[in-house]
Amino acid sequence: MVEQDSKRFLSRLALCASFFSLCVIALGAFTRLIDAGLGCPDWPGCYGHLAVPVAEKAQQLASLYPGTHLIAYKAWAEMIHRYFVGGLSLFIVAIVIFVCVQKACRIRHNIILAICLVLLLVYQILLGQWTVTLKLLPIIVTQHLLGGFLILSTLWLIYLNNHAALQNRLKGDNVGALLLWAIGALIILLLQITLGAWTSTNYASLSCLDFPFCMNDQATIMHFKEAFNIFSPIGINYEGGVLSEAIRQTIQMTHRFGALVFTSYMLIFMVIAMPRLQRLPELMKSLYLILGLLCVQLCIGISNIIFKLPLVTAVGHNLIAAMLLLSVITLIFKLAITNHKAPTV
Repeated sequence: MVEQDSKRFLSRLALCASFFSLCVIALGAFTRLIDAGLGCPDWPGCYGHLAVPVAEKAQQLASLYPGTHLIAYKAWAEMIHRYFVGGLSLFIVAIVIFVCVQKACRIRHNIILAICLVLLLVYQILLGQWTVTLKLLPIIVTQHLLGGFLILSTLWLIYLNNHAALQNRLKGDNVGALLLWAIGALIILLLQITLGAWTSTNYASLSCLDFPFCMNDQATIMHFKEAFNIFSPIGINYEGGVLSEAIRQTIQMTHRFGALVFTSYMLIFMVIAMPRLQRLPELMKSLYLILGLLCVQLCIGISNIIFKLPLVTAVGHNLIAAMLLLSVITLIFKLAITNHKAPTV
């Protein structure tokens, strides 16, 4: 009973941390979309303070931060994001300590995930600093965005790994082939999220205002070499983007093609999986959830183009991507458990 209580507490702690991580992702998207990534020119404070200083104080400090100008709402957006990151860090520290001190939770999977959490957190903190000091260098900001998704995924895996009720509801069956299909979906989805991050960090979201093609009235020349050059010069201020319109259009169209590839893959996967999972309602629920989130994500993506990137739908696009990632990870977890319980012949 004590063992079950410890695992139940860890799963709930990881669930709360996952929700907090979703908030961090949403705040990060909001900060980026209102061009507040450099709202505070230093790190981790703002003009050397833990809170945004009043305008008069910031003007006195202007000599220490040449070329900057305090815009209060942008600075507060950046600092609130940092506060939430600090809260998430405390959650992660609590989870790692709990795994270390509770014998019932000190199992191989939890230890590996806890180590991954620590490494991701340290690297994410460094990326947060470099995002400011390197003035929104695209490859750094892209990694920073992906780091948030990876931390969320790791927290969710800890939740799944210690949620006994979920594992008890799954029955054994041979679903090895479907497990491989689901892993393939995860790989494609991660690539698509990376493309989305690259699109955002290069300010290419509004480079193509037509749908489904970029310029419906003329041919679009693709510039893949320049669009995906990860070795951008250091020292330039990348706020607002520095790439030409043609190169940004290449990034945007590649992201759209990635969405088409993932959608096609998932539809084929659904057609193959549903007949084989009719006797496994727990897995069918995950499939329906993924299908529903995918439909919502496609609608939001199209509306972002048609309505020129409204702030609410743009933030929602990030959140649905995160939820879609968690849903695919959950499906893989359930398939792995179900396959593990399958009777051997």
